[in-house]
Amino acid sequence: METKKETESYETDASLEIEQTFQLNKISAKVEDKIILFDPQEIDYIESKNGQSILFTRGEGFSTGLTLKELELQLQSQGFFRCHRSYIVNLQKIREVITWTRNSYSLSLIDKKSSEVPLSKSKLAKLKELLGVE
Repeated sequence: METKKETESYETDASLEIEQTFQLNKISAKVEDKIILFDPQEIDYIESKNGQSILFTRGEGFSTGLTLKELELQLQSQGFFRCHRSYIVNLQKIREVITWTRNSYSLSLIDKKSSEVPLSKSKLAKLKELLGVE
């Protein structure tokens, strides 16, 4: 027969286990005194500007407290790609890969503003692999 103390200990262990296995798939941004949670698929791209990461969705930008590296790690399994040192793009939002010059590329996105984000030459091969293009 379990004592009350053993039961409490078991409940605590079980709740810790639940917390450790649960993973929130939302990205938070702060607007004034509110915290807004975004589903990853709502995000068109993320830009790092002046040390601040900005989420772009529906033509609007929202500041987040996460670094680009943290966002990259959190979102890579959600179909996001680090296309440039200052940008992460949602692969589902890419309309076309544009070649400007032999060493200059950008990505045209399917979003409210038809945004274009830069694509580093060093990232082109990996992007083609992800997209299944030779």
